[in-house]
Amino acid sequence: MDGRTWPHDSARRFALAAAAACLASGVGCYHYAPVPVDALAPAMTVKLELSAVAVDRLRHGPDSVARLVDGFTLSGTVARLNADSVVVSVPTSYMEANVRLKTQLHDVALLRTDVQRVSQRRLDRARTTWVSAGIGVVAVASTVAVLNGGGKSKGSIPKPVDPPESRAPVTPGLTAP
Repeated sequence: MDGRTWPHDSARRFALAAAAACLASGVGCYHYAPVPVDALAPAMTVKLELSAVAVDRLRHGPDSVARLVDGFTLSGTVARLNADSVVVSVPTSYMEANVRLKTQLHDVALLRTDVQRVSQRRLDRARTTWVSAGIGVVAVASTVAVLNGGGKSKGSIPKPVDPPESRAPVTPGLTAP
Protein backbone atom coordinates (compact mmCIF):
# COMPACT_ATOMS: atom_id res chain seq x y z
CA MET A 1 0.00 0.00 0.00
CA ASP A 2 1.09 3.57 -0.43
CA GLY A 3 0.86 4.67 3.23
CA ARG A 4 -2.67 6.02 3.08
CA THR A 5 -5.27 4.53 5.37
CA TRP A 6 -8.52 3.47 3.86
CA PRO A 7 -11.79 3.56 5.80
CA HIS A 8 -12.28 -0.19 5.41
CA ASP A 9 -8.79 -1.10 6.76
CA SER A 10 -9.98 -1.02 10.37
CA ALA A 11 -13.00 -3.10 9.45
CA ARG A 12 -10.72 -5.59 7.67
CA ARG A 13 -8.42 -5.85 10.70
CA PHE A 14 -11.43 -6.34 12.94
CA ALA A 15 -12.79 -9.10 10.67
CA LEU A 16 -9.40 -10.85 10.72
CA ALA A 17 -9.33 -10.68 14.52
CA ALA A 18 -12.83 -12.17 14.68
CA ALA A 19 -11.83 -14.97 12.29
CA ALA A 20 -8.73 -15.73 14.39
CA ALA A 21 -10.86 -15.90 17.54
CA CYS A 22 -13.26 -18.32 15.86
CA LEU A 23 -10.38 -20.55 14.74
CA ALA A 24 -8.92 -20.55 18.22
CA SER A 25 -12.27 -21.53 19.70
CA GLY A 26 -12.53 -24.52 17.41
CA VAL A 27 -9.06 -25.78 18.27
CA GLY A 28 -8.36 -24.88 21.85
CA CYS A 29 -10.73 -26.60 24.24
CA TYR A 30 -9.53 -30.22 24.29
CA HIS A 31 -6.20 -31.92 24.82
CA TYR A 32 -4.96 -35.48 25.18
CA ALA A 33 -3.71 -36.44 28.65
CA PRO A 34 -1.64 -39.59 29.22
CA VAL A 35 -3.36 -42.42 31.09
CA PRO A 36 -1.76 -45.64 32.40
CA VAL A 37 -2.79 -48.78 30.54
CA ASP A 38 -3.98 -50.28 33.85
CA ALA A 39 -6.40 -47.36 34.35
CA LEU A 40 -8.45 -48.15 31.22
CA ALA A 41 -12.17 -48.51 31.80
CA PRO A 42 -15.09 -49.30 29.48
CA ALA A 43 -16.58 -46.32 27.60
CA MET A 44 -13.34 -44.28 27.77
CA THR A 45 -12.54 -42.37 24.58
CA VAL A 46 -8.85 -43.00 24.01
CA LYS A 47 -6.01 -42.70 21.53
CA LEU A 48 -3.72 -45.73 21.66
CA GLU A 49 -0.13 -45.84 20.45
CA LEU A 50 0.56 -49.40 19.34
CA SER A 51 3.72 -51.45 19.04
CA ALA A 52 5.17 -52.25 15.63
CA VAL A 53 4.13 -55.90 16.03
CA ALA A 54 0.49 -54.91 16.63
CA VAL A 55 0.48 -52.51 13.68
CA ASP A 56 1.96 -55.19 11.43
CA ARG A 57 -0.66 -57.72 12.58
CA LEU A 58 -3.51 -55.24 11.97
CA ARG A 59 -2.19 -54.18 8.57
CA HIS A 60 -1.97 -57.80 7.38
CA GLY A 61 -5.43 -58.58 8.78
CA PRO A 62 -8.78 -57.79 7.15
CA ASP A 63 -8.85 -54.66 4.98
CA SER A 64 -11.54 -53.00 7.10
CA VAL A 65 -9.29 -53.19 10.19
CA ALA A 66 -6.13 -52.13 8.33
CA ARG A 67 -7.74 -48.81 7.35
CA LEU A 68 -8.47 -47.94 10.99
CA VAL A 69 -4.82 -47.60 11.98
CA ASP A 70 -3.24 -44.19 11.37
CA GLY A 71 0.51 -44.65 11.59
CA PHE A 72 0.99 -46.24 15.01
CA THR A 73 -2.18 -44.75 16.55
CA LEU A 74 -5.68 -46.09 16.92
CA SER A 75 -8.48 -43.85 18.23
CA GLY A 76 -11.76 -45.13 19.60
CA THR A 77 -13.76 -46.11 22.66
CA VAL A 78 -12.85 -48.94 25.02
CA ALA A 79 -15.57 -51.58 24.57
CA ARG A 80 -14.32 -54.45 26.77
CA LEU A 81 -11.41 -55.19 29.05
CA ASN A 82 -10.07 -58.63 29.80
CA ALA A 83 -7.09 -59.65 31.91
CA ASP A 84 -4.74 -59.68 28.92
CA SER A 85 -6.64 -57.88 26.15
CA VAL A 86 -8.50 -54.71 25.26
CA VAL A 87 -11.30 -54.37 22.71
CA VAL A 88 -11.57 -50.90 21.18
CA SER A 89 -14.57 -49.76 19.11
CA VAL A 90 -13.40 -47.50 16.29
CA PRO A 91 -16.08 -45.43 14.51
CA THR A 92 -16.05 -44.99 10.75
CA SER A 93 -18.51 -42.97 8.71
CA TYR A 94 -19.91 -43.70 5.28
CA MET A 95 -22.70 -42.42 3.05
CA GLU A 96 -25.81 -44.57 3.04
CA ALA A 97 -27.49 -44.45 -0.37
CA ASN A 98 -25.62 -41.16 -1.00
CA VAL A 99 -28.16 -39.44 1.21
CA ARG A 100 -27.21 -39.63 4.87
CA LEU A 101 -24.04 -40.12 6.81
CA LYS A 102 -24.00 -43.29 8.88
CA THR A 103 -21.48 -44.32 11.53
CA GLN A 104 -20.37 -47.91 11.92
CA LEU A 105 -18.33 -49.27 14.84
CA HIS A 106 -15.49 -51.72 14.21
CA ASP A 107 -14.24 -53.73 17.19
CA VAL A 108 -10.47 -54.17 17.26
CA ALA A 109 -9.03 -56.70 19.73
CA LEU A 110 -5.56 -55.91 21.07
CA LEU A 111 -3.28 -57.51 23.61
CA ARG A 112 -2.40 -55.24 26.53
CA THR A 113 1.27 -55.75 25.68
CA ASP A 114 0.59 -54.28 22.19
CA VAL A 115 -0.43 -50.95 23.71
CA GLN A 116 2.60 -48.68 24.26
CA ARG A 117 0.83 -45.47 25.41
CA VAL A 118 -2.73 -44.40 26.11
CA SER A 119 -4.06 -40.83 25.92
CA GLN A 120 -7.53 -39.70 26.89
CA ARG A 121 -9.28 -36.66 25.45
CA ARG A 122 -10.05 -34.17 28.21
CA LEU A 123 -11.63 -30.75 28.37
CA ASP A 124 -9.18 -27.96 29.19
CA ARG A 125 -11.34 -25.75 31.40
CA ALA A 126 -8.90 -22.83 31.66
CA ARG A 127 -8.36 -22.59 27.90
CA THR A 128 -12.10 -22.97 27.27
CA THR A 129 -12.82 -20.11 29.69
CA TRP A 130 -10.28 -17.81 28.02
CA VAL A 131 -11.50 -18.67 24.52
CA SER A 132 -15.12 -18.06 25.52
CA ALA A 133 -14.20 -14.73 27.11
CA GLY A 134 -12.28 -13.73 23.97
CA ILE A 135 -15.23 -14.59 21.73
CA GLY A 136 -17.49 -12.55 24.01
CA VAL A 137 -15.18 -9.53 23.82
CA VAL A 138 -15.00 -9.79 20.02
CA ALA A 139 -18.80 -10.06 19.79
CA VAL A 140 -19.36 -7.03 22.04
CA ALA A 141 -16.68 -4.97 20.26
CA SER A 142 -18.10 -5.79 16.84
CA THR A 143 -21.61 -4.85 17.95
CA VAL A 144 -20.37 -1.54 19.38
CA ALA A 145 -18.37 -0.82 16.22
CA VAL A 146 -21.38 -1.43 13.99
CA LEU A 147 -23.76 0.56 16.18
CA ASN A 148 -21.33 3.51 16.30
CA GLY A 149 -21.09 3.58 12.52
CA GLY A 150 -17.65 2.00 12.40
CA GLY A 151 -18.63 -0.37 9.63
CA LYS A 152 -18.31 0.43 5.95
CA SER A 153 -22.06 0.74 5.39
CA LYS A 154 -23.75 3.87 6.75
CA GLY A 155 -27.29 2.92 5.92
CA SER A 156 -29.38 3.03 2.78
CA ILE A 157 -28.72 5.21 -0.25
CA PRO A 158 -30.96 8.32 -0.20
CA LYS A 159 -33.65 8.55 -2.84
CA PRO A 160 -32.63 10.79 -5.75
CA VAL A 161 -34.38 14.14 -6.06
CA ASP A 162 -37.31 14.15 -8.49
CA PRO A 163 -36.81 16.26 -11.61
CA PRO A 164 -38.64 19.59 -11.60
CA GLU A 165 -42.03 19.56 -13.25
CA SER A 166 -43.08 22.04 -15.90
CA ARG A 167 -46.43 23.52 -14.83
CA ALA A 168 -47.02 25.74 -17.82
CA PRO A 169 -50.57 25.36 -19.09
CA VAL A 170 -50.91 23.90 -22.54
CA THR A 171 -53.14 25.92 -24.89
CA PRO A 172 -54.01 24.72 -28.36
CA GLY A 173 -52.39 26.54 -31.20
CA LEU A 174 -49.72 28.26 -29.16
CA THR A 175 -46.18 27.06 -29.04
CA ALA A 176 -44.11 27.15 -25.94
CA PRO A 177 -41.23 29.67 -25.92
